[in-house]
Amino acid sequence: MARPSNFHAHLVDRLGREIVSGQIGLDGTLPREDELCARYGVSRTVIREATKTLQALGLIVTGPRVGSRVQPVSAWRLLDPQVMGWMTDADMASGFQRDLLELRGMIEPTAAGLAAERGTEQQIAEITAAMTAMTAADDKPAHQTADYRFHEAILEASGNLLLIQLKPILQAVLKASFGLSMHDHERARASLAIHRVVTDAIVARDPERARRTMAELIAVARADMENAARIKTEAPRSEAPKSAGKPTTTDQRETSNAASRRKVGLTRA
Repeated sequence: MARPSNFHAHLVDRLGREIVSGQIGLDGTLPREDELCARYGVSRTVIREATKTLQALGLIVTGPRVGSRVQPVSAWRLLDPQVMGWMTDADMASGFQRDLLELRGMIEPTAAGLAAERGTEQQIAEITAAMTAMTAADDKPAHQTADYRFHEAILEASGNLLLIQLKPILQAVLKASFGLSMHDHERARASLAIHRVVTDAIVARDPERARRTMAELIAVARADMENAARIKTEAPRSEAPKSAGKPTTTDQRETSNAASRRKVGLTRA
């Protein structure tokens, strides 16, 4: 994943990732300013600007005499694309995956039904164009770009201004969903097939079928995530004999353990 080029943004990105993964602040407090300066080789001013950004994102709260404290996950701005990216990359609790899918289930079937009912010919043409681009995509980035456009075009065709305002949020949710899923050839074909069924329902102006098939599409995404989680869980056991005698770095072990402990602290409001 590309890192921000701006130094301030780079430090925010690094601190955010380390907080989310549990590498720092696992005891509820961040290291003191002087420790952070030494750790990252920057001035107190740079550290303070970065912590202000993290505070705005809900990850920490600062105060006199108490320093910076890590907030419960329920206080984080989870729908911010950067925060969601950190959580996805840190392999957060399976409950977060469930929450992503539940949010999609609340938004997208309704939007698909409205698109079938209200979408203009031009808007429906945008949906079919995205479907065509998904089918023609010859690599994963091209497929994902077309997939984003497919779901955005459905929100636009819903004719509901509030749903349309959710496009940036939906893109962040979809990005996290893609990052948590794993498409082999068979699952990729299943995903394309259900996208095509949704498209056909919208083109046919069948709101009920559009809602139902979009719900089925999200069920396919759920199956992808569950399959990816199962493979990830089984991989260490199946690869253990091969790795005998090959050292695992301390950083890898500590990051894995810290992320697991952070999962335990995932609270809900």
